[in-house]
Amino acid sequence: MRGGRGVVAHAVSIRPELEGVPLAEAQHRAEAVVRSCERDGIEIIGYCDPDYPEPLRRIPDPPAVLYARGNVGALRQCGLAVVGTRRASSSGVRIAGAIASHLAERRIAVVSGLALGIDRATHQGALDAGGITVAVLAHGLDTVSPRSHAYLADDIVCHDGALLSEHPPGTPPRPAEFVRRNRIQSGISVGSVVVESGQTGGSIHQARFTARQERLLLTVLKSKQSDDLNQAGAHRIVSELGAIPIRTMTDLDAQLAGIVPLAELVGAADLCEPQEVAVQSRFEL
Repeated sequence: MRGGRGVVAHAVSIRPELEGVPLAEAQHRAEAVVRSCERDGIEIIGYCDPDYPEPLRRIPDPPAVLYARGNVGALRQCGLAVVGTRRASSSGVRIAGAIASHLAERRIAVVSGLALGIDRATHQGALDAGGITVAVLAHGLDTVSPRSHAYLADDIVCHDGALLSEHPPGTPPRPAEFVRRNRIQSGISVGSVVVESGQTGGSIHQARFTARQERLLLTVLKSKQSDDLNQAGAHRIVSELGAIPIRTMTDLDAQLAGIVPLAELVGAADLCEPQEVAVQSRFEL
């Protein structure tokens, strides 16, 4: 148990909803949290712990404590967040999976939020390529939201990935926390790629956190705009937040080249047109 009872007691005591709770009561609650974590195989990582992700320490409001299930070492691996709408199009799902596989083949951890749509495709794409993926959750690690993704959460843990949260076991999903967790997704990553997004929603919040943290912000712009409503968010974050548009894997690699150590980069696939491209294996975009 890396963080120990003291750091958990501190984290519990500073939670806004517990303002004014005596330290002794916080300590009592911390003991319950530690027991729950020990029972469920959840690691507690304090801010000063060597396993605390260094990039996350540098954001304006880092969590005092993290809870992790799975391979804690995955949190130290260079990672890129890939996010997007829950109401993904078929091309968006294909693109997200292809980007995740492309990153995984280059030993870059793939970070997302385990939601429906783009997040699911992102985690699955990384797993299919034999890579490591990290899911950042907005609630305690004793549950999975949506419940239909419990199998995916187990796959992530079983394949050297990790589930991560700032919330202790027993914390239910709350709408505001889904927004706040985006700062952690971007905070543990060198940057974020928004695959599809409407004008509002979690991906816009992710983009704002990424820009605020001065991390690399990319968005997929499809070659054919047509009437795809999921492109509205991409244009918004380009114009308002200065996101860099990408259309090919070569575009992606060019942006990453200066900040992460990449293996030999081959293949210039168009992200937005169905085709097959040779990298280390063949996959369809």
